[in-house]
Amino acid sequence: MKAFLVSACCSMLLASAVPAAAESKPSSRSTQADALFRQGQALLDAGRFEAACAKFEASETLENGLGTLLHLGDCYERAGRMASAWHTFLEAEAVAHSKKDLEREQVAAQRVTALEPKLSRIVFVVPQTSRVPGLTVNLGPNAIPAGSWGTIIPVDAGVQRISASAKGHSPWHLDVEVSRSEARQYRITVPALDPLLPQASTSRRSAYRTAGVVTGSVGLAGIGAGAVFSALKHTEDPGTCGTGATQCSPAKSNAAYSNASTVSFALGGALLATGVTLFVLAPSPDNQEKNALRVSARPLASGGRLQLEGVW
Repeated sequence: MKAFLVSACCSMLLASAVPAAAESKPSSRSTQADALFRQGQALLDAGRFEAACAKFEASETLENGLGTLLHLGDCYERAGRMASAWHTFLEAEAVAHSKKDLEREQVAAQRVTALEPKLSRIVFVVPQTSRVPGLTVNLGPNAIPAGSWGTIIPVDAGVQRISASAKGHSPWHLDVEVSRSEARQYRITVPALDPLLPQASTSRRSAYRTAGVVTGSVGLAGIGAGAVFSALKHTEDPGTCGTGATQCSPAKSNAAYSNASTVSFALGGALLATGVTLFVLAPSPDNQEKNALRVSARPLASGGRLQLEGVW
C-alpha cells in the first residue's frame, strides 16, 4: 500500500509539471521547449519510450526545467535505461533542493533510492603498467577521469563500448554486453597499450635502404665497366698494327681505354661506397633524427664530383 501511495504521489507531481512548463513562454526558445515537452508526453503515453525520451532531452536542452528533468528520468526508467534515469533523478533532486521545492526534491530522492538496486555497474581497473602518459579511457563517447578509475560507475543495459588510447600507442577497445534482466557488476581491466611504430621513421628507413641498393648497384656496374675498359686497353698493343698501316694508333687507343677505366673504377667505387653508407646508416625506427645524410653531385670543368655529407 505504501509503495502504491509513493507511486501515485510521484505520478501526480510529474503530471503537475506539464502546466508549469506551459505557464511561462517568454521567448520562442521557451515555446519550442514546451512544444517538445508536450510531444514527449504524448509519445510516453503511447508507449513509445525511446522517441519520448528524445523529445524530453531536446526540450531540456533548450530550457532546463525541474518538471522536464522528472519526466525525462521517468521516461528513461520505462525505457529500461536505469543508469540514465538514476543520474537524471539525482540532477532533479539537486535542482529541486536549490529551488527549495521540498516536495519534488523528496520525490526525486525516492526515485533515486528505488533505482539503486536495479543498476548495473562497471569498475575500470587500470594497472600501473597500463598508465602510459596521456592515457584516455572512454565509456562510449565519454572520457572517464583518472580519478574515477577503480570506482563503481552505473551503466545502462545493452552493448557498452569501452576504449583506451594514448599518443604513440595502438588503441584498444572492448564491447561489453550489459545484462537487461539483472543488475550486475562488471570489472574491466585496461591492458597495456602496444607502442605504435612511427610511420614516418619506417618510410624514411625504407627510402634510405632503397637508395643505398640502387646507388650501390650502379657503383658495381661502374666497377664492371672499368674492368672491361682495362681489358680492352691491353688488347691494343703495337703488334696489332700491320706494317705501313697509317690509320692504326695503338698509343692513342691505349690512352682512351686507360682513362675510361680509371674514371669507371673511381666513379663506381664512390657510388658503391655511397650505397653501402646509405644502407648502413638508414635511421632506426626509434631514433629517426639521429643520423642525417645528403648526397649531392657537383659538375666540375674536369668532369664532376659526387659529394657525401652527413651527421652521425
